[in-house]
Amino acid sequence: PRVERASGGSVSMSRYWPEPSDVRRSNESAAAAGALASPPKGWPGCFSSNAALKAFMGKKALNGKRVRLTGTPSAEDASKASAVTIEPDDPFGNAERVQAALGWAIVKGFVVYECADQAEGTSFVAHLRWWNARESGVWVDFTPRPADAQQMVLLESAHAEAKTKKEASAATAEAAAARLALGGFLTQAANGKPAPPDAKAPKQQSAPPPPPPRLDLKGSEGVEELVLLLRRGTAEAQGKAAAAIAAAAAAGADEARQVVGAGGVAPLLLLLRAKGDAQEHAARAIMSMADSPEHQASLSAAGAIPAAVGLLRSGSLGVQDVAAGILGNLAIQSEPNQTAIVAAGALPGLVSLLAKGAAPAKEQACFALWNLACQHPPNQLAIAEAGAVRPLVALLSKGTPPVQEEAAGALMNLAAHPDNKRAIAAANAIAALVPMLSQGGGPAEQAAGALMNLASNNALNQASIVKAEALSPLVALLQTAPKSGEPASRRAREYAAGALMNLCLKQKPLQDRVAAAGAVPLLVGMLSEQAEGAQYEEAAGALTNLADTHEENQAAVGKAGAVPPLAALLRKPSASAQEEAAGTLMNLAACDANKDAIVSAGALPPLVALLGSGSAAAREHAAGALANLANGRPEHAEAVGAAKALPPLLALLQQAPEGKDAAALRGCGGAGVAARAASALALASLHAPNAAEVRSEGGVAVLATALGAGVSEAAAALVNVS
Repeated sequence: PRVERASGGSVSMSRYWPEPSDVRRSNESAAAAGALASPPKGWPGCFSSNAALKAFMGKKALNGKRVRLTGTPSAEDASKASAVTIEPDDPFGNAERVQAALGWAIVKGFVVYECADQAEGTSFVAHLRWWNARESGVWVDFTPRPADAQQMVLLESAHAEAKTKKEASAATAEAAAARLALGGFLTQAANGKPAPPDAKAPKQQSAPPPPPPRLDLKGSEGVEELVLLLRRGTAEAQGKAAAAIAAAAAAGADEARQVVGAGGVAPLLLLLRAKGDAQEHAARAIMSMADSPEHQASLSAAGAIPAAVGLLRSGSLGVQDVAAGILGNLAIQSEPNQTAIVAAGALPGLVSLLAKGAAPAKEQACFALWNLACQHPPNQLAIAEAGAVRPLVALLSKGTPPVQEEAAGALMNLAAHPDNKRAIAAANAIAALVPMLSQGGGPAEQAAGALMNLASNNALNQASIVKAEALSPLVALLQTAPKSGEPASRRAREYAAGALMNLCLKQKPLQDRVAAAGAVPLLVGMLSEQAEGAQYEEAAGALTNLADTHEENQAAVGKAGAVPPLAALLRKPSASAQEEAAGTLMNLAACDANKDAIVSAGALPPLVALLGSGSAAAREHAAGALANLANGRPEHAEAVGAAKALPPLLALLQQAPEGKDAAALRGCGGAGVAARAASALALASLHAPNAAEVRSEGGVAVLATALGAGVSEAAAALVNVS
């Protein structure tokens, strides 16, 4: 690009002018002028570990969207823009001119600097800046930089839009001079002309004999050139290239894909054997790539799992937490990787970090154990046997909020295994989890999930959770507009509903207490929410158990408006949602006040459809709902027949087991599909046309066979059909 005179010369046309307002400070002590360093010390690790920097770049300050460590333009990019005029003090106009010439999109944001003359990690400034993005999405910044800032942290921001062109005047010149004094632009040479933006070192003469010379980092390399430096660079160049690749991989899926496509995985894994910054940067790059499911298999095949496990054993403290993060990412929704990580011997190192690691290492170890245990029963047992339960429970009370969240999430997945529930409770987890429900945010969400799993099918834990006074905070967590604090996430509310569902099962006193605490309208409200990724099983299940053989709650749930959304859930593709909705409607239909609403909501057709296509539990619940609707209401018995329910009900009886399995069918109190189907046929057949249809479908023989197999409800059906 052609570099023109910086502001202060004779410029007559309208243009963008640098202004002091283009500079933002992280705090009052951050000097707007002074020594600046970009990237900040310790980048990219400081982005997650430095609270001040993270807050400055976050929503309440710069409102960053994407962040990348970006060098000067490559030789290829500079050649493409060779005809574009570049003003050293006008990144805004430069970006527009590049867009006009090359069609590359404009990215608006800030350069983020650390105040180098302040205490390390305490003060930061940001300079408003625009740059461009190639068609591939790679960022290119053509505005010349100071010689000591060839790699800069660029942050895309929604707060970088406002900039207007102005005519040259004394005021604009004064403002420009004041802004230039704050740094960040290429300084003027003694002759008044700007220094060259990217002075090139003389090309090295190629040495005929091998090996080829080690390469140095120039600061303008693209991804492919950075990968080459990983293989052939000097030790210093390798470290800097690894840092640049780590920043690129952390910026997004496209950038990580470019690193993988350029062959970066193998040299990064080799750098894990090095020591110092290069090892840590390489590990961070691999951790970022492992965060994408599309790279998990290739990373594992290249040896990332044993390499990361090795770092857990012998790496520095700063690298061990990254190694745990690599393993945690590789384990996400990958059963083969979950199995391979445990087989590689990762558990002792991860458990050790829980007790001895720094806060970031503890957090990453919890994260790894959380993902290793997710829906993997053998790993759930192995993690508990490795001694993880007690240190995880200890972190619930002693850890930072992020660590508490990860520890509770790990315990939630461990508690999904029935053999772990007692050990987790014995480690006093319940007493530590219940106060977390009132913390809000991630800790409350995962605490609710852990209590949900601990309470599932475990009477002792259910009693302990109630004794720990968990009911009130669980109900409070369901609120979308709490009296204080931020509302809980949808997932947190689902977990709270699931915990209440498990606690109220067949527990009349708890059904009373939870309903009295105001849970019913909150649970009903959850059924109608259309949030992305929302699940409805826990809310419907909680209403099912609250209404089970509890007439007052049945009426309250119906009055709260539960029937229409439950009928809608019957039509959703989720088998578990259909199952829970049918179960809730079955219990609600036992209350006469709800019957008309259920029929009016159009629930009969989907209930009948479930008789033939739903899960075993869904078929049982659907048959039970039809039986309860017909009970005592001749018009509904007629409607059941009109909905074509009788043939599939008879078909359910024909599927009934005989002989030694027949005992499982006896009694309607949760005994199975056949008992519910026979009851529905008995009650529907009080309507004479229905009885005639049952006879014409061969129902007498079917019912007689079921009665002989021990389905006692078939006797009443035979009487009514005959």
